[in-house]
Amino acid sequence: MIKKSDIMLLIAFFGFYNSKIKGRTRIQKDICILKHRDEIPFNFKFEPNYYGPYSYELADTVDTFVAAGLLEQNITHLSSGDRRYDYALTEEGKELFRKIKKIPDLRDSEMMTRLTTRIKRLRKMSIPEVTDLAKKCSGIPSTI
Repeated sequence: MIKKSDIMLLIAFFGFYNSKIKGRTRIQKDICILKHRDEIPFNFKFEPNYYGPYSYELADTVDTFVAAGLLEQNITHLSSGDRRYDYALTEEGKELFRKIKKIPDLRDSEMMTRLTTRIKRLRKMSIPEVTDLAKKCSGIPSTI
């Protein structure tokens, strides 16, 4: 079951990312790294999957955010025939992010400062780099 802290941290993740996140894999690996390497207290459980660590709970939560109107999901059809799902906060999601940032216990916390710093670093990395790092720091391999 999803915890309130995960909801707030995930909204903060999307808010601090401050741009469209390209791909579900990106979200999965970034959150895994934030949890396992950077000690951001996400409670999502990760397990081995095709491209390394994967959380069904995280995927379900992202889908719920889309259904609730907090995240916008755009589908890009790639030349390979595959699809990429891109995500960004909606206006409603941005408003929730602004409210979360004002919560006194979170606003001035070292954990939120660490979250913003780590997201800036992750944004500069490629998908293969974050995939490799997620496998390494979590110890969870790919299934292929």
